[in-house]
Amino acid sequence: MSTVDELTLPRLLPRIVRDGAGWSANWRSITLYSVFQPVLSITHQRIVGYEALLRATDPAGNPVRPDILFAQAEAHANAPILDRLSRCLHVANFVEQKIDTCWLFLNALPQVFETRWPHRAFIDELSAHFGLPHERIVIELLEQPAGDEAAVARTLAATRPRDFLIAIDDFGTGFSNFDRVWRFRPDIVKLDRSLIARAGKREGDETLMTHLIAMLHQAGTLVLAEGVETDDELMILMQADVDFVQGFWFGQPQTSVQAAGAAAPCLIESMWQKYAAYDVANARYQRLGFESFAEAVRAGAMVFAATGDLPQAAEHVFRVSEARRVFVLDANGLQQRPSVASHDVGPPPARLAPLFPDTLCNWSRRAYFRHALAAPGRVAMMGPHYSLTEGEDCYTTAIAINGKDGLEVFCADFLPDRSRAGPR
Repeated sequence: MSTVDELTLPRLLPRIVRDGAGWSANWRSITLYSVFQPVLSITHQRIVGYEALLRATDPAGNPVRPDILFAQAEAHANAPILDRLSRCLHVANFVEQKIDTCWLFLNALPQVFETRWPHRAFIDELSAHFGLPHERIVIELLEQPAGDEAAVARTLAATRPRDFLIAIDDFGTGFSNFDRVWRFRPDIVKLDRSLIARAGKREGDETLMTHLIAMLHQAGTLVLAEGVETDDELMILMQADVDFVQGFWFGQPQTSVQAAGAAAPCLIESMWQKYAAYDVANARYQRLGFESFAEAVRAGAMVFAATGDLPQAAEHVFRVSEARRVFVLDANGLQQRPSVASHDVGPPPARLAPLFPDTLCNWSRRAYFRHALAAPGRVAMMGPHYSLTEGEDCYTTAIAINGKDGLEVFCADFLPDRSRAGPR
């Protein structure tokens, strides 16, 4: 079992040694050393940080997985020593390479934040000893259970405003979830590789990725995607407005920071060239579709304003193949009459039966309604969003008009993926 004295910086520093390849450490006959992987900002088009990763070899030179190493240390109640020793090693190797402005991402066990703030004193000592400013340190909380999550949250809250950054690792798996985002209020959330891989398979999860990143942004955190390996993954993440990326697409982790980031300028240029082509290929159809949606809604709205006949007005909207349903709201967002569905739309699915008939619904919270009221005569659009009437993602267009019953909002739902855009 580790003692308090063994956890102090003066006791840990003698355990790291300098050799020709940098700093290394010995842990129970296991050699420890650092490698670094660059973190790139999509918007700034440059490397903004490096994650320090632990590598280990046994006396025969065989690699030892860090998770196995920490599991062994945990079994002997020595994980806190290994945790701090690793950080000493990483900071020593990073500072020696004279990186002027980038962040250094350091992994840490959540448990170290449970007991008041002895960890803060260690960070202060580590920062002072190696001359690494606090604001360049990102403490990355690993996806592991803490004995008392509330205690960790209280400890982190007590340090505000922080002069270093906090990141949550492996978001989307295990204990790294929205509960931790709400409790810990991190500066950065790192999306787990499993989420990235799933989105890259193009099984419909790219839209979910966009929503997820938007939610995290609204929670006040930056979003980093780790484990980016393929063009498809990178393009989907860029389209979803991710802030930072790291992974094998940009190169393997290296002991040399310079070597790890050497290919970044060329890769960033290639990344944006690929994205320009990707954006054109994906946006061309969307632009054509959206223009036809708006034209159809304007035409239908004019008919409805003149006649008050919703089925007749809907026929003008249904000339666009993706049009699904037309409905009208009053100035308060209330739907007084049933919607009119396209001819090829069947009866409501049984699983959504409690949501029909769709009368006396209050849609005043929807963005399309508010935006339409704010600019009468102009088409507003919202989406993709989950439709309570269709049971799937759709786009909704709306336009505020002066109808026979006063100010009304004429709306239509579209499902862009049903078929190609265009008149029937």
